[in-house]
Amino acid sequence: MEIRQKWLEDGRLVINIDFEGLLERNGLLTSRGLWHVKDEQVKAVVAERQTGRFWIEREGGEGIELFIKRCMPPSLSERLRSFCSLKFRHYDAMNEWRALTLFHKNLLPTLIPVAAGRCDEGTFCVTLGLKNYKRASELLDKGSGITKDKRTEIIGRVATYAARMHKSGFAHQDLYLLHFFIKLDDLTPFLIDLQRVIVQKRLRRRWAIKDLAQLLFSARLVLSDQEVELLFDNYCVEIGFDIRQDKRLFTDIEKKAAWMMRRHLRKGSQ
Repeated sequence: MEIRQKWLEDGRLVINIDFEGLLERNGLLTSRGLWHVKDEQVKAVVAERQTGRFWIEREGGEGIELFIKRCMPPSLSERLRSFCSLKFRHYDAMNEWRALTLFHKNLLPTLIPVAAGRCDEGTFCVTLGLKNYKRASELLDKGSGITKDKRTEIIGRVATYAARMHKSGFAHQDLYLLHFFIKLDDLTPFLIDLQRVIVQKRLRRRWAIKDLAQLLFSARLVLSDQEVELLFDNYCVEIGFDIRQDKRLFTDIEKKAAWMMRRHLRKGSQ
């Protein structure tokens, strides 16, 4: 599904045309209006990046739940930290809009983008709320109570999604199970938090390693060894070759996942 886009304010605001009338009726068809919309904060990973939730009214129906992610310019300390670690790429909310539209174009389920823009304070991206879901990390946790067949299906669908994403030239950079929202009615996986998505014609090895190490690490927190093998079986079938036969590649994935696990265990013991 391709998102129909409309650019306004000389490129400072872009909207999903399907929501143009709704935004206009609620007085939110400007970049400043959306940036300053009254919302309740639901997540703040760092001071420069915050996510809020708000509702807008639609004619003759209940309010629609929307989420806004605001990205302020990086602080001096963050810029220095990025410079010292040789990470010069800055990801803002406009990068998330681009990724959302490209994922939809490539039939990779994700949140529906509503609007995005920039103003003096920073950049923002607004998405439609997703209903009737649970995170894959919650559903696959041993205490969730779902059947073995459903576990197997979720594992297969998540693995297939990751492979299709990589084949399309995308790397997520935060490919943990908690970023997969699973629709409870049909078990469709939706990948969220696309702010740091890398887009390339042919995905470079380093980005595949990073994504797969994150997926492996988070899988080991909730899956049995046999289920982890199943995860990679499904990934390899979709990607078209058994990555485990590439000893160097899989060793790099294992090493990175092991480092994540050690860091996780250290934090847990503090």
